[in-house]
Order: sequence, then structure tokens, then C-alpha cells
Amino acid sequence: MPRHLSRLAGALVLTWAVATGVAGAEQQAPPGADDQGLAPRDVQRLFDAYVLTQAQERLVLTDQQYPQFLQRLKALQDVRRQTQQARAAIIQELARGVSGKPGVSLDEAGLRDRMRRLREVDERGLADTRRACDAIDQILDVQQQARFRAHFLLNGTIDV
Repeated sequence: MPRHLSRLAGALVLTWAVATGVAGAEQQAPPGADDQGLAPRDVQRLFDAYVLTQAQERLVLTDQQYPQFLQRLKALQDVRRQTQQARAAIIQELARGVSGKPGVSLDEAGLRDRMRRLREVDERGLADTRRACDAIDQILDVQQQARFRAHFLLNGTIDV
């Protein structure tokens, strides 16, 4: 696929994501939707489509790299999202546990358990993120790897 066609494909993905989010918002705003009627998962889909479009442009992916990169970038984003959700849940438990409210506070053993679980989630998330980045590196050349880190990691689009 020539470069202009791959950019068109990226633009179509972004357009589809926007249209899907808007169409879904018009039907019925689900609980947790923001002021514009988009649910958090729809906003996340839009963000993911944007990151993919930027990656296609910045990394100058070949036609052979693009499908694999798409799959592996999604895997990286999923790992990061799952880790963040697990961390947030444990941190909320910790916050409730030290709130000082009767019947809600955790004893030392409970606090230690939550702290241990948080450390395990952090370690597992870091290892899974590294594996996902290694999988991306397998399909990129050295220049593309450097661009991936410089643009997406430096600008905070994706943290590793």
C-alpha cells in the first residue's frame, strides 16, 4: 500500500472511531458519559485511533509492518490500561482503609496485604509493558524504535 493510501486508511480509522462514538452518543448516553455524551470507553477509542494515526505517520511504517504494529500497539495500550485500572482499585482500597471512618478502616494486616498487591500489580505491569514494547521492537527497525520512544514516550502519549 503506498504511503498516501496508508495515511488515508489511518484517517478512515479515525473517522470511523469518531462516527462510532458520535452515533453511539446520539442513541443514548450511557452512565458515566461526559458533557458531550461520549462514554469514557468511546473517548479511549478516539485516543487510541489518534495514537495509531500518529504512529503511522511518524514511524513511516511499511505495508508489512502496519498490521502487526496495529495489533501490538493495541496490546501495549491494553496492558497499560489494565495495569492502571488495577492500581487505581487497590489505591482506592488503601484510601478507604486509612480514612479513619469506623467500620471502614483496615488493620495492619489488611494494609500490608493491599500494599503487597499494589507492588505485585506494579511489577507485573512493568514486566508486561516491557514484553509488549519488545514485541513492537521486533517489527520496527532501529530508526523506527528510536522515533517510537522519542515521540510517543517523550511526549507522554504512551508511558513505558
